[in-house]
Amino acid sequence: MKKILFTISIQLSFMVAQSYPFKSGELLIYEVNLNLISAGKASLKIKDNRELNGSNNYHIIFNMATNKIWDAIFPIRDTVDSWIDTENLFTQKLRKVIREPRYSQNLVADFDYYSGTINTNKNSLPVTKGAHDPYSFFYYLRTLPLRVGELFELTIFDNYKLNDLNMIVHRKENISVIAGKFDCFVVEPFKEGRTLFKNKGDMKVWISDDEHRLPVMIVSKAAFGSLVMKLSEYSLN
Repeated sequence: MKKILFTISIQLSFMVAQSYPFKSGELLIYEVNLNLISAGKASLKIKDNRELNGSNNYHIIFNMATNKIWDAIFPIRDTVDSWIDTENLFTQKLRKVIREPRYSQNLVADFDYYSGTINTNKNSLPVTKGAHDPYSFFYYLRTLPLRVGELFELTIFDNYKLNDLNMIVHRKENISVIAGKFDCFVVEPFKEGRTLFKNKGDMKVWISDDEHRLPVMIVSKAAFGSLVMKLSEYSLN
């Protein structure tokens, strides 16, 4: 019964036209600091629209690579492809290639919401509601009506499992990055007092309070230290 109701809700939402603060062709480039030291660059790009699983999808690509100095200390080469439907922004397909010291991952996952299953290259698991991944999550976040003190609920798929979590809008803050000065909402995902996107640590996201709702800064504390991504340049189409 739950699966039937979920399917009906998805079908109804397909009938509602959506307008988002982003579109195909958008490119966001970030300066990356590891433990307060310049370490490399990262990017988020909406490559194009394509049909997948019977719906139109945005193809989102995340890349991160350390510079020559950090390559000698802690080389990182991460590439993530995420396909999200243009109606609900739920993840339809995810492909991760992670290359970091003492850790690597090759993950492929296909999301079949109508059958209620996520099939990966290692396992299958049931899914009863729309899910996001940690990379397309930023685009979903940009569509929310953020207000200080507001709480949101969502489901995240990462590392071969699903997690239900909340997000809280902590405050508004003016920050300056290479790309300019922005008034931002500071948002943090959490579950039972702990965040989930890294095994050890916290994440906070600064979303600009303007028509573009840009993820201006992303701070994550991970096993190897503190990772900070600051927007350095962007192209909206």
